[in-house]
Amino acid sequence: MADFDVWYSRPFDVHVWSEHPKVNAVVAQVYDSLSKAQQQSIQGKSYNAGRASGKTHLKVVLLDLYVAWKTDPALCIGIARGNDAYKVNSRYNGLHISPRVKDVVRSLDEQNYIDFRKGSHSRTGSSKGNRTSRMRATKRLTDLFLNLDLEPYELDLHHNKECIVLKYHDVADNGEPTSQRGQKKSKDIEYKDTPETIQMRSELNDYNALLAETYIDIPSLTEPHITRTKTNGDTQVIPIDQNNKFVRRIFSRGSWEMNGRFYGGWWQQVGKDYRKQIAINNFPTVEVDYKGLHVAILSAQKGIQDDPKDRYDLGQQLLPQFNLQEQRAIVKLLVLTAINAKSEESAYGAFRNDQPTGSLQKKLTNTELSLLLNAFTDKHPHLQEDLCSDQGIKLMRIDSEITAKVLNASADLKVPILSVHDSYIISIFDVELLRELMREATKEVVGYALSVEQETLSYEDIIDQHYRETGTGKDGNVELFRETATIDNKTPEYEERILRFINHRKTNYEDTY
Repeated sequence: MADFDVWYSRPFDVHVWSEHPKVNAVVAQVYDSLSKAQQQSIQGKSYNAGRASGKTHLKVVLLDLYVAWKTDPALCIGIARGNDAYKVNSRYNGLHISPRVKDVVRSLDEQNYIDFRKGSHSRTGSSKGNRTSRMRATKRLTDLFLNLDLEPYELDLHHNKECIVLKYHDVADNGEPTSQRGQKKSKDIEYKDTPETIQMRSELNDYNALLAETYIDIPSLTEPHITRTKTNGDTQVIPIDQNNKFVRRIFSRGSWEMNGRFYGGWWQQVGKDYRKQIAINNFPTVEVDYKGLHVAILSAQKGIQDDPKDRYDLGQQLLPQFNLQEQRAIVKLLVLTAINAKSEESAYGAFRNDQPTGSLQKKLTNTELSLLLNAFTDKHPHLQEDLCSDQGIKLMRIDSEITAKVLNASADLKVPILSVHDSYIISIFDVELLRELMREATKEVVGYALSVEQETLSYEDIIDQHYRETGTGKDGNVELFRETATIDNKTPEYEERILRFINHRKTNYEDTY
């Protein structure tokens, strides 16, 4: 087997479930192989058995090990061993997994079903710090897994999983909480349901159901994953598969008025170059963006309609080391950073942190950045009081309502639309629908239909271009449709992946295919 890299891991998932006969057979075989003492420790004492049975705990652990093995045999699972990690009655623990899961892990380790490594409180010479314990299936267990012959999406990967989440901290673009150095990341906050949270959950469940029946992939990939380098220098492997599509709506700072954006789906974890290659149900896609969304919202709140002109062009070169195009890019990032910052100093520091080491942008002083920011507010004085005043988290709440309207329409119309916060991805044949939904959503939320833009032509654009060039095909062209629908760089492995998914849907969900 591959070397055990404890840093190549993902957290233990307590929401994987299945009643498939093959799964039940493997669980029974493993359980029967345990000693009587191990079985008793898994079942627990009668007065402390909890809401879920011992076999439920065993099944969840085995299924998550199976999903990790199917994703990548080298991938290990990080599993917390503290009792406070498993709150039986938490809304974020849909299968009511208790600390007894530790007895399951210990028994599997003793029986050589898993390779287990204890957690660490430090890592010499590294900034990574503490880590939880790690586990990975051994050959004894993977030999049993071979009998399953199930793709992870054939399991219930999100059984009773809460999709409306309340957190103490702000979150990064991937939905993970951010915190100051040395400060523990907070747990999700328990809350009582209201009519609003019930409605949000119902709507998002409908959208997640649509994603579950939608095939989303990058056809050029031989193996369904990509590798990227994180800001701390670590390498991250992102699965591009049908198991990584679940979307949650996350609110921050313990308030329903902060954030509320939609997080999840591997398309939010990859760059724009990869997003351009996404196929939805075997069709090419187009990404449509709002043009300067947060600045446009702030302008709308002041009664100023969305201005399609370039806001970030200062009209003069203020820093001689950069040309006008480079200066514009700096101003744009600086303004967006300032919207999220609590002070000018923190805005300038955050801007520099985002720049590549050794770049001229990294060397910009507070004085130089202040010169650019002041020039921007001179051009747009109505925005001055909103910069460096922690507006970002409130604007996210507003743009989350825009996204909610777009995704609700997606679910109602059964037309898959993928959210990347201020942009959306849709089949090349449905772009005009998306543009209209985006305009209507902003009209309802902020009072104006904000401008949208895209880099790739839609099918309607292609028809119009063809008509201008040839004078024909305005009412449709079969050959043009075929050309537009064609994806040239499909790999044989992609063809196999989508065929298996389609066959699975046809067999088990006839109404969707």
